[in-house]
Amino acid sequence: MKHEHTNRYGDIYTFTKLEDGNVLMEGKFEWIKSSDSHIDPSGGPFIHIGQMLCHAIGGEINDIVDGFERVDEGYLIKTKPHKYNANEISHLADLNIIGGIINTTEE
Repeated sequence: MKHEHTNRYGDIYTFTKLEDGNVLMEGKFEWIKSSDSHIDPSGGPFIHIGQMLCHAIGGEINDIVDGFERVDEGYLIKTKPHKYNANEISHLADLNIIGGIINTTEE
């Protein structure tokens, strides 16, 4: 699975999910801030540990970011599977909860 993300400067980053479940991030890394907990190329995307990757880059890579490793091609984003289906909406079928407010008048 591949996903392309265009940041606010028009730079394109390619995210490729590998067979081992991790994600290879390729693109322009001339200006980047990084630490043990995040990577932040100039213009984005800002990606941090504990975040669902699709929340930072869009697309359908719904895994949780678990770490980063600099490799020749760019960055290896170490991931772990998310514990639930990000597209699951069955919790919305509970009619006793409206907009986050619990309706206690119905039995």
